[in-house]
Amino acid sequence: MKTILLDLDGTLIQTTEIILDTFKETLDKFFPHLELKDEELTNLLGQTLYKTFGFYTDDQDEVDKIVEHYRLISNQKIENGLKAYPGAVETLKYLKSKNCTIGIVTSKMRKVALYHLELTGLIDYIDGLIGYEDVIHHKPNPEPVEKALELFNADKKTTVYVGDHENDIIAAKKAGISSCAVTYSHRLKACLNEQPEFVIDELTNLKDFV
Repeated sequence: MKTILLDLDGTLIQTTEIILDTFKETLDKFFPHLELKDEELTNLLGQTLYKTFGFYTDDQDEVDKIVEHYRLISNQKIENGLKAYPGAVETLKYLKSKNCTIGIVTSKMRKVALYHLELTGLIDYIDGLIGYEDVIHHKPNPEPVEKALELFNADKKTTVYVGDHENDIIAAKKAGISSCAVTYSHRLKACLNEQPEFVIDELTNLKDFV
């Protein structure tokens, strides 16, 4: 592989628990009578915030207010200790030493994604990023992955997209590139149901791809 595309949350940086906790607090505030099981809560992962909270109200002003509240809580939690997954820096350094192109494909807003990469010490290894504002259609639509392929002028045959959500696997397959799931995903069963070409237990396993 020559081009390694990575999802951000739950794949490269340890935000999944923060996201789930923030979802719980936000939903408790705005929809106090709503009770979600763990599986229903993880169903909220991997989508844009506007789509997620749009499931619970048709009032766009209310959605805007909910998203603002969510981001406030999330930012406070992240400032208190956001970390990359084990082996992230070591792996990205190795991939760069092999002249690989490393890109991020995320549904997160660009400035937030870049800030999180900076906080976790990963930003210097990233060649480019496709974020929320860069596309019209979000994962599982292939547009974000296709934008990354265009950005890097990448060969589909030597490009892989690594993610922790079934939407990542679906988007990669629709874009015509290899897909890779991580076993530390909260959505592993759903990921495996989409039959990714590769499955890794930890980020350092990516060294075997090049």
